[in-house]
Amino acid sequence: MHSPTSFARRSFSTRRAVPLFTAIALAAVLTGCAGRGTAPANPSAKTDFTTVTIVTPATESDHGWNQMGLAGAKAAAAATSMKLASDTNVGYDNTQTILTQAAQKSGVGFVIAHASGFGQAAASANAKTGVPFLITDVPTAQVKNKIGVITFSAQQGGYLAGIAAAKTTKTNKLGIAISADDVNWFTMSGGFIAGAKSVNPSIKVNVAYIGAASYDDSAGGKKVVQQLIAAGDDVIFGMGDGATVGYVAAVDEANQAGNKVKYIADIGDVSDLVTNPDEVLTSVLWIFDGAYTQAIKDIKAGSFARAPYDLNLKNGGIKLQKTADMTADITAATTKAQAGIEDGSIAVPDTTTKKQLTALLN
Repeated sequence: MHSPTSFARRSFSTRRAVPLFTAIALAAVLTGCAGRGTAPANPSAKTDFTTVTIVTPATESDHGWNQMGLAGAKAAAAATSMKLASDTNVGYDNTQTILTQAAQKSGVGFVIAHASGFGQAAASANAKTGVPFLITDVPTAQVKNKIGVITFSAQQGGYLAGIAAAKTTKTNKLGIAISADDVNWFTMSGGFIAGAKSVNPSIKVNVAYIGAASYDDSAGGKKVVQQLIAAGDDVIFGMGDGATVGYVAAVDEANQAGNKVKYIADIGDVSDLVTNPDEVLTSVLWIFDGAYTQAIKDIKAGSFARAPYDLNLKNGGIKLQKTADMTADITAATTKAQAGIEDGSIAVPDTTTKKQLTALLN
């Protein structure tokens, strides 16, 4: 399931990130710790470890990032006969200590630092303990046998979602709700627009932003989706984490008032949030199982962090959720498009910035 294809982003996600970090900062941390004269507690990665740990900033109740990261870690641990330890809802205070302590626990030989804001703290914890860490989003931060990086070809899933939306809308108006200035939100949105226009070049797509870092702003999410629905958008693609609760609430209320609005989620499964499951057209699921499993196998084989662990359509890391509303026509169209993306005959735009997304939109 591991894709060895390199993944070079011009910018990276601020997802759940308080301070951003760079490869230079990570290198400085690793070099500085190595020269302090204090021997690491575990100077080299062990291959006989029994436990994998995942540390997350929030809980699975976000129906997205944390939900799917935790599910992937559970599946990967089971697939590799590992024990799984989890430290959830840790926020961003004192993360270096939290990650170091996670790595120092008995039997632990791999720590998943499940937030891009954990990158620098993970590098420090690795330098102190020698336990390999998997961080998020920055391929240039990869350090052989020490720091692995998980990346996302999220635009591919967005393209398929756009096809599903274009084949579902009755108003020929689609809405995108974005909770933050996040590269993955921009790439998925760009893919969505391109996918929708591949079905109907004249289709209208509106984009509404909550704020620069409003991942968990449920009230703001509800407000922007209400605005999109008021503009006539009858399929809404929402990217938000905690803001998703507000997105779904707006769709729910609109449908109870007699509208017929469909919702497309991102990353996780939101079916338990809606009053009527029929309101969810699909979700662009991020499946971490394969990447985490491959990382564990690579550590045991001494080949960890040779290339980013990318989630994409071909390796099953990105996929559309199957629902009752994914008709035979939609399924046939998205299956055909997926084959085209995988063989290179369909080029999905990689809009990593708001400026690029706006240009595509216009």
